[in-house]
Amino acid sequence: MSLFERLLRMALASGVSAGLILTLLHQLLTVPLILAAERFEVPVQMTPATPAEASIWAPQPGIQRMAATALSDVLAGTGFALLLAGIWLWRGQPLNHWQGLLWGLGGFAALTLAPAAGLPPELPGSVAAELAARQWWWLGTALASATGLAALVFLPQTWGKLLGVALMVIPHLAGAPHPLVDAGLAPPDLAERFEVATLITSGVFWCVLGVVGARFFQRFVYAP
Repeated sequence: MSLFERLLRMALASGVSAGLILTLLHQLLTVPLILAAERFEVPVQMTPATPAEASIWAPQPGIQRMAATALSDVLAGTGFALLLAGIWLWRGQPLNHWQGLLWGLGGFAALTLAPAAGLPPELPGSVAAELAARQWWWLGTALASATGLAALVFLPQTWGKLLGVALMVIPHLAGAPHPLVDAGLAPPDLAERFEVATLITSGVFWCVLGVVGARFFQRFVYAP
């Protein structure tokens, strides 16, 4: 079996495991809050759709939406597992489940917790800044946080620690894009519960991905 096949096998095994757990947590924790928030949205006056608009498919509530969520979560888990596997392969060191857990917590800190400090997860009907600005800020914050965290952990020199802290702080000093008016249709307590639920589900996802990914990496990929 080639290295690529072993990497793919590891990524699929860990990505499917973490993705399905994430889907379950979504159904238990975040989906009920999203459905509750959708009741506060103002109905939109329907206009005749153009042929292009009419051909766009969207999953319907129920089984279709759950299946679409599961597919999205599994694909995300597989992609992140491949990213972790590439880093682990480059480092060329054996892993145990505790080390995998630390890597998972690092991924959660860099890709979820740090961006959420500036742009918390939003419910339907929330007033937000322009989408492109938010996407660029999220991407820059995630990259800076991941690089800064790596510098803190892997660079023993003082300058490396200072660089790591600076990289993690700079996006927040620059500030995330926010709307001029802070308002939303859903009650504030519902939005706060959604933020907490989203962080919990993402944290569990990354921990499972790190632990299971390390186990399958050690089994399928790593060859001392």
